Amino acid sequence: MTAEHLCCDVAVVGAGPAGLAASLAAAEANAVVICIDQFPRAGGQYHMQPNASGTPFANTPQVQQGQQAIQACEAANVRFLTGAELFWAEPPKTPDAPFRLHLARDDQAIVIEAKTVVAATGAMERPMPFPGWTLPGVIGAGAGQRLLKTSGATCALPFEGKTVLAGSGPFLLAVASTFAKAGQGIDHFVERQPAALWTKAKAMLRHPSRLPDAIALLRDLSRTGARRHMGAIVTRAMGNGKVEAVEISPVGANGQPDLQQSFVVDGVGALCIGYGFQPVIDLTTALGAAHSYDLSLGGWYCGVDAMSGATSVSGLYAAGEVTGLGGANPARISGQLAGLHAAATCVKETSGLNDTAIQAIVTQLNKHRAFAATLAQLYPMPESFPVPLAEDDVVCRCEDVTLADINAAIAEGARENLAVKMWTRAGMGLCQGRNCGASIAATLREAGVEPEHTGYNRSHFPLRPVSARIAKEALTCEFSPD
Repeated sequence: MTAEHLCCDVAVVGAGPAGLAASLAAAEANAVVICIDQFPRAGGQYHMQPNASGTPFANTPQVQQGQQAIQACEAANVRFLTGAELFWAEPPKTPDAPFRLHLARDDQAIVIEAKTVVAATGAMERPMPFPGWTLPGVIGAGAGQRLLKTSGATCALPFEGKTVLAGSGPFLLAVASTFAKAGQGIDHFVERQPAALWTKAKAMLRHPSRLPDAIALLRDLSRTGARRHMGAIVTRAMGNGKVEAVEISPVGANGQPDLQQSFVVDGVGALCIGYGFQPVIDLTTALGAAHSYDLSLGGWYCGVDAMSGATSVSGLYAAGEVTGLGGANPARISGQLAGLHAAATCVKETSGLNDTAIQAIVTQLNKHRAFAATLAQLYPMPESFPVPLAEDDVVCRCEDVTLADINAAIAEGARENLAVKMWTRAGMGLCQGRNCGASIAATLREAGVEPEHTGYNRSHFPLRPVSARIAKEALTCEFSPD
C-alpha cells in the first residue's frame, strides 16, 4: 500500500468549536479546506455528537450548535477527515513549500500538503496525582462526561457503586450538568474552592450575560442529588483492585488539606476528578512555534498575534484552547479570526478581511477572554500537588516512575522537564508526557524551579502511536501537488 495524497490551501487540525469556525471562515473566503480530527465525529468535547438515537443529549444547545456548524462547513465544501490520527507534521522546507501533515486513518497512511495550517487542537485534562489515583474506577472528570455522552441510550457509567465528582473549577459544574441530563445521580460533589457565594456573585455580576448559564448549571447540580463538600478535597482513593472508598478532607486556611478532619466514603464505584485543563501543544511544538507559560491559561500555550492568530512560524495559525484556556466562545471567535487570515495568506480573492470587521471580531474575543480570566481567578489551578505524595506514589503511569525516582533525578542535577525525562523515562511512554508533564513541573517547583523555567515535553516522532508500516509509507512518499 502507498500513502493517500491530498492537498489544500488550509488544513485545520481539530474539529471542535475553534476548528469548525476556522474551517468555515476559510472556506467562505474561497480557500480549499481540509479539517482533521482524531475522533469519529466532528464537534470536539463541547459539541460532541451523540453516537446513538434516543439519547437525551441530542437536543441540547451544544449538540445542536455543533450540528449547525458541521452542516455549514459541509455546505461550504469543507472536507472532513475524522477518525484520523495526526502522528507527525513538518514545516515548509523552503518559503514556497507546503506544510506536510502525516496521518493514519482506517489502517491507511495519508499525507496532506497544505499551504497554511490552523492548529485548533484544543485542551486535555491536567491530571494531578494523589494517593490511589491509579486505581481502576478513578477517571478524569472529562472522561466521565465523555463516557456518559457516548454510552448510547443507556447514558450510564460502566461502574457499580457510588459516584464522587471532585476537583476544582467550573468544568465540574458542566460535568454535573451532563449527569443531570443523563438522569444519573451523583453521591458526593467535592470542590476544592470554598463556597464564597458573595465573592462569586460579585464576579458574575461583571458578566451579566453569563448569569443564566451559571444558574442553569447550579440547578442541574441540585438535580443530581449530590451532597456538596465545598472547600474540601479528595485526599486518597482506596480499594482492592479497584476504587472502593475515598477519603475527603477539608482544606485549611493555608490551602492544605486538614487530614485530622478527614472522613471516608465507602461503597464508591467511580471517582471522577479534575483540576482543570492544559493546552494540547503537540502540533505547535512539533512545527517549532514559540510558546509561553501562564497557569491561568492552563500552563504552556502557543503564542499568537492578537489580531490574526498567527504564530511565530510563517503560515501556521492557532486558535482556541491551544492558545490558552478560555472556553467555547473565545475558541469559536479565535477560530474565525485564524481561518480568515489563513485563507488570505494563500487565496488571492478573499472576503471578510477588512480592518473594521477584524477589529469587531477581536473586541468580541477580548470580551469573552475577560470572562475566562474571571473564572481563572475564582478557580485557580493548583501549581503544586493538591495532596502531599509519598515517595512510592506513581507520578508517570506509562513508565511507572515514582516521586522518589524524580526526586533522585533532581538531587543529581535535573532542573528541567527534559532532564527529568532523560534521567527517569518519565514522559517517554504512550502519552508522551501529556499526563505527567504538570506533575514533573510540580515536583521541580517544590525543589525551587519555577514551571516557566522547567520547559515542556518536546514533541518528537511519532506524536501518537502508529504502525511502522504506516509511518514508512507516509514519510517516504514523494508528492508535490501542482
